[in-house]
Amino acid sequence: MKPEIISREIIKPSSPTPDSKRIYKVSLLDQLFGSVYVPIIFFYQNKEGNNNSISSGLKKSLSETLTHYYPLAGRIKDGATIECNDEGAYFIEARVESHLQEFLKHHEVGDLYLFMPGEMQSETGSLLLIQITLFGCGGIAIGMCISHMVADVAGMSAFINDWGTMMTRKSGKEISAELTSFFPPSDSLSMPEPRPCKGNLVKRRFVFDSIKLGKLRTKAIQSGVENPTWVEVVTALIYRCAVAAASKLSSVGFLEPSVLIQPVNLRKRIIPPFPEKYFGNMVWSYTIQTHAQQSGIEFPALVGQLKAGLADFGRAYEKNFTGQELIQVLFREKAKTHSNDDHHHVNEYICTSWCRSLLYQSDFGWGKPIWVGHAGIGFKNLICLNDTREGDGIEALVTLEEQEMAVFERNEELLQFCYLY
Repeated sequence: MKPEIISREIIKPSSPTPDSKRIYKVSLLDQLFGSVYVPIIFFYQNKEGNNNSISSGLKKSLSETLTHYYPLAGRIKDGATIECNDEGAYFIEARVESHLQEFLKHHEVGDLYLFMPGEMQSETGSLLLIQITLFGCGGIAIGMCISHMVADVAGMSAFINDWGTMMTRKSGKEISAELTSFFPPSDSLSMPEPRPCKGNLVKRRFVFDSIKLGKLRTKAIQSGVENPTWVEVVTALIYRCAVAAASKLSSVGFLEPSVLIQPVNLRKRIIPPFPEKYFGNMVWSYTIQTHAQQSGIEFPALVGQLKAGLADFGRAYEKNFTGQELIQVLFREKAKTHSNDDHHHVNEYICTSWCRSLLYQSDFGWGKPIWVGHAGIGFKNLICLNDTREGDGIEALVTLEEQEMAVFERNEELLQFCYLY
């Protein structure tokens, strides 16, 4: 069922970027993400079943949208600068005879890469790469890879929604250009390169429905945790089970020290708050730590740690800072975290939540997507959470080393509260 590539081309902005906007200084927070690309795929039903004009409409509206999101049509000049030279976004059109619903029922996580643009930044230089795939039944997949140096998931959501708005002939809105004045870049900071992972990585998707989530929240509440959120209880459970899997396979025979890194959207947490559609990276993180030689980490305690960590995060950052002051606070808090490490091997886990983002609001004229998928990034110990389509559950894409995943996916406590897909 491999899609057939019909065409490859570069889509440029419909209007040239003014000279005054040709040099786009990224923020210091943008610089920290380096050359990582985030792959997202949107699946749509087209009830009319007519795909004849879809490709041309998507390309035209993308060209018009890039006029407003002009950094996405540029190229990285150096570690602090994007040259907005209108070289454009990489665009692939493909077709497949399969039925969309059949694919969604029977696919594996790795199959999503069939609907993603295969050529990465190293080959094209593009900061935005898109592949549209037209199914024989009329269904549509829009897969995209966006450079994390340009935007976080909130910025990506803003772009995809504005592209949909332009496709349906509503007015687009220009991105904010204030980010660099609030978070000035560092000319001495080089872009980090992704660290290669030794060993085979395995991705699995776990779905928590509202009934299972209710039971999981009740378990935390009965142990004294006040008003835990769905994201908190799912994060705590997955982290507990992932650490347990690593401990079972550990050569030292006991629980090794580990840390859970929890990214947080800063837009609404600083004073004055930033608009949700603010383009760029406005994300920082807090951590919870698990020390060596503990017999285990209890689920309610982890939920409590997550809540306390977020509260401490708020107290540290919910103040009226200038950009430079906030950067100093961010790195001072990060230094405190590292000073608490015991300098032994520490297993790092990252849990990023896309829940309550606007990804499921993107409408190109065919209604909202029937599913938004995440193909995963090649980092181990990564947990990515997203809403289910109706917002009545949470999907978790978990990436672990192969041996650890074999233990993790059979954890009886985990499988009490979710379904493995």
